[in-house]
Amino acid sequence: MGLLRLFLASLVLLSHMGISIAGLNPGVSAVIVFYMLAGHVVSQLWTRRPLHGSYQWFYQDRLWRIVPLYLFALAFAIALWGFGAHSYFISSSPELSDWLANLLIIPLNYYVYTGQDTFTLLPPTWSLGVELQFYLLVPFLLNRPRFAVGAALLSFAVFTLAQCGVLNTDVFGYRLLAGVGFVFLAGTLLGKPDRLSQSGLALLWLCSVIYGTWLVSGEHHLPYNTEVALGVVLGLPLLVVFQGFPRQGLWQTLQRRAGELSYGVFLLHFPCIWLLEMLGFAGPSKAWLVFVLSALLAWLAHATVERPLWKKFRLKLPTTPIDTALVGRQKKHRVGR
Repeated sequence: MGLLRLFLASLVLLSHMGISIAGLNPGVSAVIVFYMLAGHVVSQLWTRRPLHGSYQWFYQDRLWRIVPLYLFALAFAIALWGFGAHSYFISSSPELSDWLANLLIIPLNYYVYTGQDTFTLLPPTWSLGVELQFYLLVPFLLNRPRFAVGAALLSFAVFTLAQCGVLNTDVFGYRLLAGVGFVFLAGTLLGKPDRLSQSGLALLWLCSVIYGTWLVSGEHHLPYNTEVALGVVLGLPLLVVFQGFPRQGLWQTLQRRAGELSYGVFLLHFPCIWLLEMLGFAGPSKAWLVFVLSALLAWLAHATVERPLWKKFRLKLPTTPIDTALVGRQKKHRVGR
């Protein structure tokens, strides 16, 4: 789904350039779709895990996927900060805890409590912190479906309290895993043929349509509640459609190339905004220039950093999904008996 990921990263970029759509923040809806997509990707990854050392293999794969490009983008942002870039997100004098938070990523997700956002070198990565927390938990949840259902229900309860204003709507309805964990877990159900999974997704989508329509048609707006609802309403059908596209030929090549750029565009667009501002190019009208520069740097980082490291250190996926392998072993065992 590389083209979809690049499109979502572009929406995040536009939102950070101050561009809205019908008065709504497109980046918020894009992040919600990213959450579901992350759930889908790791659930597919988990089905193809090796028979032995599954947890170690999974965490290692996620680290090699996320960290190399993150460190490249972080170094670029640090260089711009050192050369005098100006932004609210790098406005405070950093302490050791600030540097550690930027290296560890996860603490950035709690900036609403720590004030970390005044020294966040890659501002969109608070959402990457949410994603990393989900990655830490998801192998245990996928191995224990009852726990996964319980976690989804608890998360949805927190989300509902946030939508009602009992909890902060922006924080618990969009930014913290406690409130959006069910969105990630909904993504793990995508592509599953069983009736229960399909019914759960259909129910979530229908509820989101009703809720989104109610928000759009009235004066019920709290920070980002409408954008979050629209993210589910639009995101689920988009993911289903992209799942059905052929995985071969020119289309697959385009998907792969777009996917190679998407993460880099997501990480690098803020430093690119700062660089262009330092050169005298600022404002929403320069969004296309930010995208081009971000995409070029993303391609450079992928070719010179990610790809060589992946080739050397990132383990390849097993050719046979673990579920199929286990079934095959069970059949052989039964025949032997």
